[in-house]
Amino acid sequence: MKNETMLEVLLVIIIIPLVSLLAGYFITQNAVDRSLANEESSFKYLTIKGVDGFEVIESIQRGDEEAKHRQNMLALKQVFSLIEKEEDKYRVVLGIFLTKEEAMEYAGLMSSKGISTEIYAKKAPYLKVRYDKNLTSEIEYFTNKLGKFQQILQKVSLLSLKSVEGGINFNDIQELDKEIKSIKEDKGEFKEKDLKDISEKVDSIVEEMSSSLQIIEISSSLNDGNTFSFLQKLLWEAWRDYNNYLENIVK
Repeated sequence: MKNETMLEVLLVIIIIPLVSLLAGYFITQNAVDRSLANEESSFKYLTIKGVDGFEVIESIQRGDEEAKHRQNMLALKQVFSLIEKEEDKYRVVLGIFLTKEEAMEYAGLMSSKGISTEIYAKKAPYLKVRYDKNLTSEIEYFTNKLGKFQQILQKVSLLSLKSVEGGINFNDIQELDKEIKSIKEDKGEFKEKDLKDISEKVDSIVEEMSSSLQIIEISSSLNDGNTFSFLQKLLWEAWRDYNNYLENIVK
């Protein structure tokens, strides 16, 4: 009898509260999981990728002075170059292109001038942005805008190579100007902050590109030999600015 009484006491004091506690825990867990699942199901993810590039490298120097010396030597041969610093290295870059084929073609042109080069592939950063799955039209507009922007960069890359091989004409510049204006004049509104910020960054880059077109047009019409360098600077700045912006968001 005593044992039965003690068992009942043990059941009341320890086991029943423990069972209640565990039941409460599992109910809470189920409620939280269901809530998160419902919240997550109302969102989708959009992967935004930067722009890959292919640099035609003349040399890699240990210091800034050495790189500038190489740049001066190339200038004497009327060869355009840029200096890119990465950690403790200084790359002397003869050109940046958005396809490997274009880079290889330009490297071949440099080889015909007795300049040895290497092609260095630069992978673009990418990030995932969460958005409300109901914003279908907004996402479609955003992806179309980024597509147009990348097409503009690709056109500048192609025109820069074309300017070396045989020159570009007035219609080439006008077509580029038309594509740039189409982005400048089409400013959509975005509810998602990340999309809004990236869109505004693209707008600012395109604005800077637009202001550089006049001098490129003049250079091309005069056939003064500077069109390639102007187009390369335009591409270099826009390409780096966009990729660096995305990379900073990822960090």
